[in-house]
Amino acid sequence: MMLFSFKSKQKEIDDNVFLDIVATHDKLPLFNYTVKMAAVDTRPFNPNEKKTYPPTTLFKSRSTDTTTHGGKVFRLRVKDDSKYAYDLVQPEGQILQVASFYYEEAHAALGDGKSLRIGESLYLNATIRSNFYLMYKSNSTEYPTDSGWVYAIVSADGKKILQKGLIASCMKCHDQSRTDRMLGAR
Repeated sequence: MMLFSFKSKQKEIDDNVFLDIVATHDKLPLFNYTVKMAAVDTRPFNPNEKKTYPPTTLFKSRSTDTTTHGGKVFRLRVKDDSKYAYDLVQPEGQILQVASFYYEEAHAALGDGKSLRIGESLYLNATIRSNFYLMYKSNSTEYPTDSGWVYAIVSADGKKILQKGLIASCMKCHDQSRTDRMLGAR
């Protein structure tokens, strides 16, 4: 007599959900730190104030894990920008999409938003695109989530899912958030 044991395979979110997000990423609103933080810091931009830098949509990742978006600069796009906040629970269907780039330090900006000023005369200039990093709020019971979130890493060309689902490196950092896995581009 032979006994067989079958493990039921958990459903996974369809690859096309993430590939479609990346394919149409430029249709998602670009997160603008200056606009979002206006309620917190209402001081106008002052080019003569040494510690104040121009508004930007390019950010430097605070992650130290260089196998992820750590050590790179990125642009953040958010599906529902009006709901995106660091300390609020995000609605179902929310999408956070990070387009990451390698960078070079330079003493001159590239222009066209391709540089992040980090000092009086020091810039991080975005060079080669790296991967896309996605967070999708699904609250699904059909597949595993991290408090409602599903993560994905998509190749730089946007054509291949490198990882998806409960990605340990994503969960490790986002678990440190105060609310709903939000870390924010602070």
